[in-house]
Amino acid sequence: MLTVTGWLWEWAVPSGLQIGAGAVLFPGTIRFSQEHGLSETNYRGRLVPTAGGVLLWLLLLLWYLYGLCVVPPSWPNTDRWMLAVTMVGFAGLLDDVLGEREVKGLHNHWKAWIEQRRITTGFIKAGTTLVAGMLILLPEVETLRSGTGTTLTADSRTLWYLPFKLLLILLATNAVNLLDVRPGRALKGFFVSVLLLVWLASWKESGTEADWNVWRLLVPLTIGAGMFAGADLRGKAMLGDTGANMLGFVLGVGFSLLTPVSVQAAALALLAGLHAITWRRSLSVIIERYALLRWLDQAGRGRS
Repeated sequence: MLTVTGWLWEWAVPSGLQIGAGAVLFPGTIRFSQEHGLSETNYRGRLVPTAGGVLLWLLLLLWYLYGLCVVPPSWPNTDRWMLAVTMVGFAGLLDDVLGEREVKGLHNHWKAWIEQRRITTGFIKAGTTLVAGMLILLPEVETLRSGTGTTLTADSRTLWYLPFKLLLILLATNAVNLLDVRPGRALKGFFVSVLLLVWLASWKESGTEADWNVWRLLVPLTIGAGMFAGADLRGKAMLGDTGANMLGFVLGVGFSLLTPVSVQAAALALLAGLHAITWRRSLSVIIERYALLRWLDQAGRGRS
């Protein structure tokens, strides 16, 4: 159990340092994106820097380095977690830089493969996400198998649930991408999901090192997303696939490790439904049809 001093050094101090670093790094990441072509035309036809992913990764890296240098005994086994998120972010960066703008959505990526046998950056993102998910989940399988012996609970038969959990992570990663087509929409979905995860995680007995590592990813990314939210809502910058991939991936990992199987099944069904709806139809068109969804979508958004 964390002492007050332990909580201060492990969570409060790095959070404060990250907020300060974010304030310093944010203008630089905007300029970096503009100078290196990391910009994308938004729904109004304006060229907007996709700086969000760069900023989120830099802040996560600072949190990780703080953990290694200042409180290493309390941050074991985090290398592969950082590597997994970096892989997913890099796959998103590849799409931000080289992705074909006319090939958007699962339907078009699948169509490109079926009709032209062409591997798009969307397939690269999906493959990288699956590998990154296994990088995190497989060691946890071995820990559970060696630690529980022959007495396995429903949630401990993780090897059998591995494809199920990987699909949850994959769909969660892409879901944030689906939302990131209007200012602030993806971040609103992310913040609501984080709050829901905090509540649902209390249903499952936790406290393992893997559980703490999830929060060591979620807390810095949530702080970074909060610092970026103003620019995103005003349409001054975008998360890009780099940022959306990382946020969605960590959410997927969180739900797959911190919640009971019943909650994971419900989340997977919800995500599958979202992807089925958006297979051929625009999510923005659907939102515009309903007053409540339209109001929630536009809340806090400046003229962008």
